[in-house]
Formats: sequence, structure tokens, C-alpha cells
Amino acid sequence: MIVEFSDPSCPYCHAASGKNSALNKQMGGQFLLKSDGGSYVAPEEEIKKLADSGKAGFVWLYANGHGNGELATQAFYCANEKGKFWEVHDKLMSAEGYELINTTVKNDKTKSGIMADFLKGAVDPKSMKECLESGKYANRLSEDMTTAQSMGFEGTPYFIINTTRFVGAYSFTEMQGAVDEAK
Repeated sequence: MIVEFSDPSCPYCHAASGKNSALNKQMGGQFLLKSDGGSYVAPEEEIKKLADSGKAGFVWLYANGHGNGELATQAFYCANEKGKFWEVHDKLMSAEGYELINTTVKNDKTKSGIMADFLKGAVDPKSMKECLESGKYANRLSEDMTTAQSMGFEGTPYFIINTTRFVGAYSFTEMQGAVDEAK
């Protein structure tokens, strides 16, 4: 079982996603992706492979790390209803998504339409806008934070592989031992 507590406005969460190569480069050599000549293996990509293959269960929960990720998190949950979590996740964890979350939208519910339009191609913008404006997942964010705190949350991203905790944007190579131990 793999649990991730994350905030889509967090630069380290973006590094862990592997979808924002430019940010990984800016953050220094330890976060330079293998695909860019570095040694960093984005954990989310590997975790998704494990979950998709049925080798691991995966739970993604919100934890406030940087303050602008609430509306984006609600978009994740709206997309998950339609089986499109990863599609929306990948768009929002891109360089363009990072900019949108932290500069344009900044948790402003009146900008739900901008968020929904950005996500077209991954989900139906009309249903996304309706879901975001309904606020149906607004309370879930505080529930996620309560869960995070009860599980020893220390910052974003925060991964738990079975009982082993990884606080920060570890390379998956550093997590591999905990995954192998669980097999």
C-alpha cells in the first residue's frame, strides 16, 4: 500500500511527479530527471506503474504544503469520479499547470472555468466546472489534513510505503527497498 500526501502547488510535489522537467532542473542536480541526464527517478511515475499493474494499492490525499493547491486538488477529486485522476494530475503537474495553480487560479473558486478550460482534453470542461463550483469536495480537504496529521505528516510530498515514511521528494531509487520488502 502506498499513500501520498501532496499539494499541487508545491514545487517538490511537482518534482516528485516527473511532469515538470523545467522545475526539476531549476531545483538542482539532485532533482534532474534521468530523462534529462540526471539520476532522479520521479516516484509518482513508478508508483503509478505499480498501481496500474495491480502490484500496489495507491491512495492520494491532499496536505496543505504551499497554500494554492486547494482548487487543483478538488479538480483531482472531480476527475477521479470519471476515472480520469491521472490525466488531470499530469496536466496540473506540468509546468503550465504549476503556473496556472500558483499564479492565475490561486484557490479562487471564481476561476473554476479557467481551471476547467485548462483541463479540456483530459476531462469534459463543463462537468469539471460544475463539479468545482459545487464545492462538493471542499470539506474533503480538511478531512485529508486530519488524516495526514494522524499519520505523522511532516511536509509535502509525504509518502508512506506500507509503514516506511518518506518525507520529501525522494527519488524512487531510495524508495525501492521499501517496495521490494513488501513483495
